[in-house]
Amino acid sequence: MNRTWAKRLGSALAAVAVLAATAIPLAGAAEVSRDEYVVQVEPVCKTNVTANKRIFKGAKEQVKTGELKKASTHFFRAATAFAKTIRQIKGVPQPSADEAKLTKWLGHLDAEKNLIQKIGKALAADDKHKASSYSVDLNHNSNLANNTVLGFGFNYCLIDPSRFS
Repeated sequence: MNRTWAKRLGSALAAVAVLAATAIPLAGAAEVSRDEYVVQVEPVCKTNVTANKRIFKGAKEQVKTGELKKASTHFFRAATAFAKTIRQIKGVPQPSADEAKLTKWLGHLDAEKNLIQKIGKALAADDKHKASSYSVDLNHNSNLANNTVLGFGFNYCLIDPSRFS
């Protein structure tokens, strides 16, 4: 066997090894459909909706009666629970065709969590006006998030503030 042929054979074997190494993970990572994604994400959202019903119980009355600092704790707890939900959703494999749309949606969810925290901070500072302003922003952001994934057929993953009143 001459040296040139041995080098070519070595290069060819290396190329085959690289192709084999990259093909195996691709074969194992089957594409997720939109329907499969929804089936995996909806229970995560449902858990959060159920938790928020408990978390927000009594918050509206506390705001109405001027107990803003007490009400703020509901928002801080909800923001913490929502952050956990977002982390769980981010861990679910996404359909590659919807990757950009889902990235945008997750960005809206992060903004939602931040606005919930801001409402909590405003209430803790006894600033009902600022909390109300953030609440308007929250409602607008919820609409943006919902519109981003409207075609997915979500139920619990759509943000519906009426669930908590």
